[in-house]
Amino acid sequence: MEDLSIEQLISKVVIAPSDDVLCDLSYFFIEAQNYDLNILISTLFDPLFTLENWAWKVLSRDSREWNDDEQQYFDLFHNISSFNKRIILSHNDVHTKESLLLPTNTDIIDGIFEQFKQRTDENERFLTIIYSWFDNLSLLMHEHIECASISIIIYINQRIISDIIMTDQFKIYLNELQDSYPLFTMKQVFYLKTCIFSLGGYLYSKPNNFLYDGRQIIEYLAEDYTNIILIHSKTILSWSRELFSCITHLIGLITTCHLWIGTNEEILKMFIIPDKTIYDYIESLINILSHQTFHEQIRPQLLNDESMLVDNILELFNYLINFQDIINFFRCQKNFIDILFKFDHINNDRFYLRIYSLQSKILSEKQIKKSNIVNNINKIFFYCLQQAWASPFKKYNKISIEELLEGLLTLSKFDITKNLIANSNELKFLIEISDEYPIIYDILWSLSFDIRIEKELYLNQTFINKLENNYTNEQIQNIIYGIQWNLNSNNRQINTNTNKEKFDIMISYSHEDKSICTQLYHELTQNHFNVWIDLNDKHHNIMDEMVQAVEQSSLIMICISKQYKQSNYCRAEAQYAFKRQLKIIPILIDNYYKPDGWLLFLIRGLFLVDFTKCEFSYGIKVLLDKLKTPAITALSTLVVRQQPQNVTNLSLSTLDSTDMCQWTPDDVQQWLTENNLLRMTDPLSGLNGSDLIQLSKNLSKNSPQENFNFFQENSMKEPGRDVSLIEIARLHTLIEEQIHKPARATKGWISKICCGMM
Repeated sequence: MEDLSIEQLISKVVIAPSDDVLCDLSYFFIEAQNYDLNILISTLFDPLFTLENWAWKVLSRDSREWNDDEQQYFDLFHNISSFNKRIILSHNDVHTKESLLLPTNTDIIDGIFEQFKQRTDENERFLTIIYSWFDNLSLLMHEHIECASISIIIYINQRIISDIIMTDQFKIYLNELQDSYPLFTMKQVFYLKTCIFSLGGYLYSKPNNFLYDGRQIIEYLAEDYTNIILIHSKTILSWSRELFSCITHLIGLITTCHLWIGTNEEILKMFIIPDKTIYDYIESLINILSHQTFHEQIRPQLLNDESMLVDNILELFNYLINFQDIINFFRCQKNFIDILFKFDHINNDRFYLRIYSLQSKILSEKQIKKSNIVNNINKIFFYCLQQAWASPFKKYNKISIEELLEGLLTLSKFDITKNLIANSNELKFLIEISDEYPIIYDILWSLSFDIRIEKELYLNQTFINKLENNYTNEQIQNIIYGIQWNLNSNNRQINTNTNKEKFDIMISYSHEDKSICTQLYHELTQNHFNVWIDLNDKHHNIMDEMVQAVEQSSLIMICISKQYKQSNYCRAEAQYAFKRQLKIIPILIDNYYKPDGWLLFLIRGLFLVDFTKCEFSYGIKVLLDKLKTPAITALSTLVVRQQPQNVTNLSLSTLDSTDMCQWTPDDVQQWLTENNLLRMTDPLSGLNGSDLIQLSKNLSKNSPQENFNFFQENSMKEPGRDVSLIEIARLHTLIEEQIHKPARATKGWISKICCGMM
């Protein structure tokens, strides 16, 4: 046969396909794997467009008409499919991909579905071709969710849901999938993997006016799906590739339906089957996620089932953490906590974003410090956020800016995050996009509890001007009041009107804990206490309301929970009460939370009434006894010793020592700076490590007011340099933590010097 150009070959195959033409075209697509794809598409777009349309039309007709050329047709369609997958994963614009890869009309789709009805052989080769071509359409939606709005994609998924998913045959296949070691026909794979993959990708766009809604689909699938997960979470080592693919995309479809519906506890109940709980189901998913073999096969792009499976489970878990009981369950699963740390070292931006969102909701202040993602928040998170901002769809790796900012809001509650962002230059970017995304104001309120961020925001005139705008949204306006409260911490005008009603007790709580706190209120009032509590959460200015409550109360009762610790308002309220030296009674009401971070600093050394370890009635009895006990103040005098002359030449950076006894005054100043205790550098100037140890002892003995007076007397009187009681408490905690770290001093004479100084 004469040598023909690719254009000529395509013209011939469209008019009169022959064995030679089909073989030559197959050879071209095999060779094309070695060519630059962008050049191929730009130079051959029109003939490729013609060939793709021809191929879809041929696939819509009865393949039994291929006769003696059947093998050549199969080879060509297989090679075109592989070529098309390269196009999908290329950097070509989405319009080019749509033009080349999508069938042009619904008649083609009708023809393909008609062939399904006529075929009785469940392993017919024709199905392998349709399987790969429809997989490509699903992958196109997976990579470009905007394709879900194209009419032909909508039509394909309408046919899938009505002709395949919602059928008796599909239910039979689901039932067979519950065998411990299921066998698969090609038709089963097409039903349970390809069609599920396509439908999941389409529903991710949350379509309107679809034939079925998310609730109906979950209701139809939930029992069979849950059984499949429970059964096969115990047989992972024996999974076939077909089973792997089916489970991967079933989880993906269920996750997509959850996201489509939104947070709904009634939907979760559909996954509770006889003799099992929702936690059995979640534990099975954790077991699948923990399997080491999957971790080893993960790729930077989601090109294989292992990567997609992990991504689908992580996305499902990100949905499930909208339910507080499930968050509590996750916190108790050490295996899951370990998984979160394993995955945050995998080089995959999409996984990073899934993991950091889970870590921010589940980990404690202490645990979050170990996170690779959080410690690289500037390189990882802000890079992704900036990429999403630059995208016309305001997404990065299918994750929207709103989702990214929701995660940052939770992370911003951690002191380590504040410290990392304070050391970056990212505040300007957040301020820049704050008009488009008001959630940023809540993030900035949280960040402004850090002294360096507070100062940077205070000096940013553009931001200050934004705060002066009047917002019609009351929630946003109250957040603005909170930011302004933090930024004006040294210039607050306190109203101490003595004519207003006085309260014995102020109950400070998160409104997510309203039920138990309302119970507390009623118990206390029945015992003749005059109690202030905010049960409405509706005020013109929440900060003014908070100030009045603190000023009119003799004692503040802090109802401790994870939600309380994460609340900016609760933090401002508790810290203001601390600064005003109200007596504090901390009450633990969260079974799954141990005080940490700023809250631990504030209540350190106080008697904790723990309602989580007893009946409510007994907890009330303990609380009432505590309220009747007068406050005891340990009075002592702070003594700051002069630095010993014989250790002034020892440097922490040289010795790399955790033993405070070896620290020089320079080391102390360095340590204070690294721990964001900049206001302490003046009053503690000239002190060495041993002096800090003695200081800690004195802080334990003295009253808060005596401690506060000492630092006031020893501070340089500069604006903004006043030391707060919160910072004194934090200093005390950090010194104690440092003291109890294992010392690494190697020279015996150093130890002797330190012992002699104590």
